Amino acid sequence: MARFLNDRKKATGKIPGSLIHLGSKKIEKTLIRLTNFTADKLTETEPDKLDDCLPYISEDTISWVSIYGLHDAEMIQKLGELFDIHGLLLEDMLNTDQRPKIAETDKLQVIILKILGYDEKTNKLSSDQISLILDDNFLITLQEKEGHHFDPIRDRIRKATGRVRRKGADYLAYALLDTIVDNYLVNIEILGDIIEKTESRIFVPKQKGLIEEIYKHKTEINFLRKNIRPVKEIVHHLIENESGFIADDNLKYFRDLNDLVIQASETIEIYQLMLNDQMNIYHANLDLRANEIMKVLTIFSAFFIPLTFIAGVYGTNFDNLPELHFKYGYLYFWILMLLITAGLIIYFKKRKWF
Repeated sequence: MARFLNDRKKATGKIPGSLIHLGSKKIEKTLIRLTNFTADKLTETEPDKLDDCLPYISEDTISWVSIYGLHDAEMIQKLGELFDIHGLLLEDMLNTDQRPKIAETDKLQVIILKILGYDEKTNKLSSDQISLILDDNFLITLQEKEGHHFDPIRDRIRKATGRVRRKGADYLAYALLDTIVDNYLVNIEILGDIIEKTESRIFVPKQKGLIEEIYKHKTEINFLRKNIRPVKEIVHHLIENESGFIADDNLKYFRDLNDLVIQASETIEIYQLMLNDQMNIYHANLDLRANEIMKVLTIFSAFFIPLTFIAGVYGTNFDNLPELHFKYGYLYFWILMLLITAGLIIYFKKRKWF
């Protein structure tokens, strides 16, 4: 399967808004986790059905509904019915190759983006799609599988540290986005460290497989760029806040988040340029080494061409070659050879050819 695009055969020809999961099944059973809190009260539970979450959602509390597993199309359809989410948005949530985007309805704001992870065994990046559905007093997150990325936020909620218990659902959404973007920077740092270490090996001769490694790094950087670059548009849209889903006193946090996204995007561009330079330097080194070899061969040829000419002349079968009958002809022949060789050496050194 193509890494940058999912197999869309199952969705080909279907009615727009059809709830078809495009991607791999990463969790056996769909899991729902509910966190309901105020500044003074906290409730955590794992409901069996989405309907069980409704009694907790009210104007007086903040509810965070986490859904793990996107393969259950019936549950996603139920989600759309309970919270009035359009089928096209649900379809995007089920497509794990969906480009990161932000969409709004009269009641909700939907953000779709990727959580990235680096596997040190395979030296590859992987992505898990997450969708955030934001309302004034609740936040619903849909993920492909259960992870530990947001454990620090859950700990802050449990311990009532920081602002998350005192702020609204928009601040909770910011906290999740901030964690995701911080994770982007961590993965960029990991990959960047590998790329920078590769640079020192370019000038070491006989580095087998180096060009394959550089090309692999380019693929990973492009994968990062594909998933991170659209996040700039999402955060910029949140800062504009035309729909009013973000409280004015929370906009400063999203502006700070925007700085992190810009930093991530710029760092990716830098490493892209660095990899291009590495490939160019690698090929330039190959050309330089080939030129050095050709230079040595050319110098040897320059020595042997006049010597071969003289040997060829005196190796002919003509009877009237006076020098053939000289007593010291063989000695003169070698003296002439040595003089030509010495002359060529002096000439080459004056021209600084070696």
